[in-house]
Amino acid sequence: MIRLLILDIDGTITQKDQSILPETLMVLRKVSRINEGLKICLASGNVLPVMFGIRNILGVGNSLAGENGGILLHENNIETYFEKSKTVSAYREIEKDLGAREFITNRWRETSVSFILDGKHDYSSYEKKFDVVIQDSGFAKHIMNRGQNKGFIANKIMGLYSIPIEETMACGDGDNDIDLFRAVGTSGTAGNGSKDLKEVAEYISSEDYGSGLIDIMKHFGLL
Repeated sequence: MIRLLILDIDGTITQKDQSILPETLMVLRKVSRINEGLKICLASGNVLPVMFGIRNILGVGNSLAGENGGILLHENNIETYFEKSKTVSAYREIEKDLGAREFITNRWRETSVSFILDGKHDYSSYEKKFDVVIQDSGFAKHIMNRGQNKGFIANKIMGLYSIPIEETMACGDGDNDIDLFRAVGTSGTAGNGSKDLKEVAEYISSEDYGSGLIDIMKHFGLL
């Protein structure tokens, strides 16, 4: 029985253009309504102010885990688990060396930094120098502290709700969801999920984005 559902937002609930299909919204509300006692938590690389607005639109989301596990809104309390200093220092050097552009939401970030940079780059030297981790969510590059990931925050959320791994399910689409999938008992990704994420997912839908999420809910009996 699934008692805790942890959902990524961008590329999982949203479409490629970050819009939300009406049917996705209605299905999430139905899943919340018909599964008594189910906790639905949103986990994203995005910032809490943006996630707060999305939660209001969706009408679901008991807790909000932002910045890839760096910050958590739970029962009207905000907890930050990491500092921002290392991530800022790493970004400034990447900006200088490679011409990275700061993502607009950085003004609200408390533990991480996001940036945009076209092309493929090796960030390993920056990770080593500043003791950070740099991940690509498919929407932006995220500079995070070591240990800061969605798997870390999933364990925090499971502890807060006293719900075991076996009763926890996650849905995501990007490489930044790999740690999340490894932390929970059940996982599913849509057809647009990254290659590496599909290797650790329990179920892979043939549908993309919101349609894939609906299929995943049906596959695991939440609909």
